[in-house]
Amino acid sequence: MRNYITVRKLELKESSLKPYLVVAQAISSIAPLGSVSAYLTFAMTYSLVSTTLAGILGVIIYFMWVLIGYRYSKYIASAGGIYDFARSGGGETVGRISGWLYWISYAIYLPSSTAYITGIVLTSFFKLSPMVDDLIEFGLAFLLIGFMISGLKVPFYYALVSSTIEGILIAVLGLKVLSVTGLSMAPLAFKVPVGSFFGGALGVGFVMVGGGVTFFLGYEAEGKGRTVGRSYILAYIVASALVLFASYFEIAGAGYTSSGVNHMLSVTQYPGFYLASMYLGNGFALAILVFTVSSLIGSAMAAYVALARLTHVMLHKSMLISIVSVGAFFMVINLAGIAFGNLTLLYLLSTEASLVTLYASHAITAFVFPLFTKKINARKFYDLILAAASVMLMVYGLYSNIIPYEFPLSTVGLISIAAGMLIGIIAGVRLVRGSRNRN
Repeated sequence: MRNYITVRKLELKESSLKPYLVVAQAISSIAPLGSVSAYLTFAMTYSLVSTTLAGILGVIIYFMWVLIGYRYSKYIASAGGIYDFARSGGGETVGRISGWLYWISYAIYLPSSTAYITGIVLTSFFKLSPMVDDLIEFGLAFLLIGFMISGLKVPFYYALVSSTIEGILIAVLGLKVLSVTGLSMAPLAFKVPVGSFFGGALGVGFVMVGGGVTFFLGYEAEGKGRTVGRSYILAYIVASALVLFASYFEIAGAGYTSSGVNHMLSVTQYPGFYLASMYLGNGFALAILVFTVSSLIGSAMAAYVALARLTHVMLHKSMLISIVSVGAFFMVINLAGIAFGNLTLLYLLSTEASLVTLYASHAITAFVFPLFTKKINARKFYDLILAAASVMLMVYGLYSNIIPYEFPLSTVGLISIAAGMLIGIIAGVRLVRGSRNRN
């Protein structure tokens, strides 16, 4: 009886999620504190003191895709998310290709996130033995799987609490830094080469890529598509504000100069933690570290939430089987990384695979967007421009992660894209043929 009740708890319930839980899930998937403490450094290596200005351009550029996601989610309220978006515009096979590319992206993101926490974040501050690293890696995986199996609402409340605390920590740290350094127009000035400036802009834009987990909550959200669309936009605005604010005060903490930013990045790849210890002491820095890890766990859990629903829809399995199937894949990839004895390499390879398959899935979904709006008689005059610009943005993301060609990173990226497309084509053709045979 107890097992039966647990299984019932895991099944999706229509209109059961409050809007604030949907928003929290979207913000958590972007991992604001994780982005501030670590990922923002990628953009800063390019645009240096001009990162805030570049970031403003980046969030505006990426907003083109956000508009497409918003328009899709308003009309399609399902647990299939991207799969249903692409299918509605391009048919079953196109939907399967986009859906399986997305599946690979999020499935491989799970071991990427835990490997990043264990192999990079924790080992940067604590001297841990390889055995302890492996145990933590396994422990994080079991934690995520346990959260998912414990009940549908648990990951959502975790996201709500974690995201709220992250926002508070970012605000407190930023205000403290600026109270000491004062304000300056330097981060809003164009002081780097054009190529570097656009590299930083796209880096900041792609930090925001995770908010699409809300697309998979349409069936469960109160208000359906309207709630999902609004939550997606709101989460994007909040996360953009936090990341841009962080880019400004991190530059301030570095002295408002490109040389200062370069020096800071040479000392640390975690400027959030570095500035916290400098301006607010070790206690606050420890809080930043703890909640950076929590932020990354929350982001992985948000990906797991979306992935379980995508698996449920595409494979027509129960939620329990979907969760366990994703968890099994998660554990196999983690085992492979542990067997090779290099969690940093696991992080690099899995991140490459996750990014390129995500960009490929988004490019396909954006490409068929005008076909979707035509079908529902909601086409706007700018839809073709919006779709073309979004496709070019995602293709650039693909290009920048594969070219120049590097082994094994580029090889893994190409194999991942090929695998997603092949599985999608086979699944789509089989489904179409089966439907014809039944008819």
